[in-house]
Amino acid sequence: MNKVLKRAAAALLGALAVVPAGAGEPLQTPARMSARAPKAMLTALAQAGQRTVAVGERGIILLRDSGANAAWQQAKVPVSVTLTDVAFADASNGWAVGHDGVILSTNDGGAQWRTRFDGNQANALMLADAKAAVAKAQAAGAGNTALTDAENALGDIEAAAKFGPSRPLLGVWFRDAKTGYAVGAYGQAFRTTDGGAHWNSMGAGLPNPEGLHYNAIGGGPGNVLAIAGEGGYVYRSQDGGTSWQRIETGYGGQLYGVLFTGRSLLAYGFGGHVFRSEDGGATWRETPAVTKKSLVGGAMQGGSIVLAAQDGALLRSDDDGTSFRVVRQGDAVPTAGMLAVNGTVLLSGVGGVRAAAGEGAK
Repeated sequence: MNKVLKRAAAALLGALAVVPAGAGEPLQTPARMSARAPKAMLTALAQAGQRTVAVGERGIILLRDSGANAAWQQAKVPVSVTLTDVAFADASNGWAVGHDGVILSTNDGGAQWRTRFDGNQANALMLADAKAAVAKAQAAGAGNTALTDAENALGDIEAAAKFGPSRPLLGVWFRDAKTGYAVGAYGQAFRTTDGGAHWNSMGAGLPNPEGLHYNAIGGGPGNVLAIAGEGGYVYRSQDGGTSWQRIETGYGGQLYGVLFTGRSLLAYGFGGHVFRSEDGGATWRETPAVTKKSLVGGAMQGGSIVLAAQDGALLRSDDDGTSFRVVRQGDAVPTAGMLAVNGTVLLSGVGGVRAAAGEGAK
C-alpha cells in the first residue's frame, strides 16, 4: 500500500486512517467533528487568501485565518476518507482529493465542502479508456504486443473495479477557478473545465501502459503541465493535458512533486533526489543531494526554492535549484506536506501543523 501514498510519511497515515468500528461507508459518512482534529495526521496544506487550509486523515479539513491569536477550526466535510492533497485557485474556490477517488470542492474558502467525484466515477472513466484502447489496437491491426498490453490493462481495471472505489487520488492542481487536474494511483488522471462539476479522463493521452502511479501535478506558463510519478518518470503536456510525453529522469524511484520556478522545472522525491530541467522537462540533470530523506513538498519563497523532507528538514536553493543547502535540521516528526507564505514555512504531518520558519518557529 505504501506505493500508492503520495508522501513517504504517509505509510503511517495508512495505519491511522482506519475507519472506526461501526462506521458507515467512508464516502457517505461525514467527517467526525472533534476538538482533537488539529492534532490529527495532516497530509497537505494550501493558502486561500489570508486563510490556511490543511487536510488529512478521516476527512479532516482545518482552517485558520491570519492573526496572532487565530486558532484552527474544523470544516464540515461530507466524507471520512483520508484526504491527500488540497489546492485553491483563489480565496474562495478550492478542491481536495483523497482515498476512494474522492474529489471535494468549496466555494466559501473551505468552511463547507461537497463531493464532486469519487472512485465509482473514476472506475467508469478508466474502463471506457481501456476499452477504447483495445478497440484502437484491434482496428489498427496492431502487433501482438500492443494488443496484448491493451487487453491486459483492461483486465487489470476490470478486476480493480470489482472492489469498488478503492484507488486513491494523490495530487490536485487548478490553473484557475474553472480548469483543474487530479491524478493518483494506477494511472488515474482527470481534468475539469467547469470548476469540478464534471471530470474527464486524460488516460488515453498519457503514455503509461503499466498503470504506474502519478503522485503530483503542477502547472507552468501557458498550457504547460507536469506530473511526477512512479519509476522516476515525469509526464509533460504542452496543451493543457490533451497530449503527453513520458520523460525519463535517469532515476528509477518515486518522484513525489514537481515545481515550476519561473526559470526551470524541478522534480523531487524518494531518498532526497532532486532533478532539474532547463528546457521545460525535455531533459534532466540531477542536483547534488544534501539529504537521504525523501522530499515531500516544495515551494517558491521570494527568489529561493524551499523543499521539505519527511523528517521536517528544510532545504533551500538560491541558484534556481542548481544546488541546495540544509537550513533547518529535521525534528524527527514524520512530515507529509509544506506551505511557504512570505517568511513563514508550515509543515503538516503527524500531530498536525507546525511552524518550521517564521511564525514563532523554534
